[in-house]
Amino acid sequence: MDGWERSQLSTFQLLTCLLPYSFIAIDIDGTLLTSQRVISARTLTAIDAAIAAGKHVALCTGRSLHSGRPIAEQVHPTAMLVFHSGALILEALDGPILQAINMPCALASDLVNYLKQAGYDPLVYDPVPESHHVWYESARSVNAWRARYIKANGDKARLVLNLEDRLHIDPAQIAVSGSQSAMHDLRTQLRSRWHTIGLILSRSTLAPGYFFLEIVPERVSKADALAVLGAMHGVPSAEMISIGDNFNDLDMIHYAGLGVAMDNAPEEVKTTADLIAPSNDEEGVAYIIENFLLTSGTLQAFFPYTHKYTGAYFPCFLNGIDLYLYE
Repeated sequence: MDGWERSQLSTFQLLTCLLPYSFIAIDIDGTLLTSQRVISARTLTAIDAAIAAGKHVALCTGRSLHSGRPIAEQVHPTAMLVFHSGALILEALDGPILQAINMPCALASDLVNYLKQAGYDPLVYDPVPESHHVWYESARSVNAWRARYIKANGDKARLVLNLEDRLHIDPAQIAVSGSQSAMHDLRTQLRSRWHTIGLILSRSTLAPGYFFLEIVPERVSKADALAVLGAMHGVPSAEMISIGDNFNDLDMIHYAGLGVAMDNAPEEVKTTADLIAPSNDEEGVAYIIENFLLTSGTLQAFFPYTHKYTGAYFPCFLNGIDLYLYE
């Protein structure tokens, strides 16, 4: 077979082209947004095409409704929305609230006191659905992520003398930040002391080398949110695609039938995903929608050459169970 070369595609990748995917969950920062924090025209067109084809599209983010609204307003108005990593689920931006889970204030008070005694400077978020503000005390130590986060949130971030003054109502979540090892250790400590909380770890995009840990109510995660939306629309996890770039996307990457990591994701995330998409600056979301959501259930005329997208397509055909590519 002169001129033909056996591809590096796995059997799994070939089979994914035949599965009837009907739902895609898309992370926002580092996934939907480019490094310039914009959504490409191609990506918006792909999302519109998916919804026009009867597919379900959900944006899944750790952002609050207040922070995520400007992004959601750019996407198709019927896209479903998951904020605060699953604490708040909306049928659409101006649609009904499907879920709003806040943390009991007594539990939040215990956690804040524990974190302060351990030397951390926690952030406390107003309850969902609105969650207009994040509250903080004067810093006890230098923390680049916290300083940049507070500055980036502008009027949303509010200084208070004592966080206890804000804990007469149930907050959405609590967050702290530090090195990767410190956040891993803290997560272990918190998990051993409290069994009714969720712990979501993420790599910071604001300050290199920093990680932040979100302490949320139990049953709050992106995967739990997908289960809620799937049950509502009659979509099993096997028919879902999820795509993300950070550690807080791991649960939904594992939950979906096709879990996709962006090429700009940490290696630990990419190694656990079923598939690696082009980076957020290479329109990876559009690529997955075009090649796996819109063409699901049929053999495509084109396949990417390797498991990791190379930026080019090559004509191909099936010969038994082997795929050959013409170069």
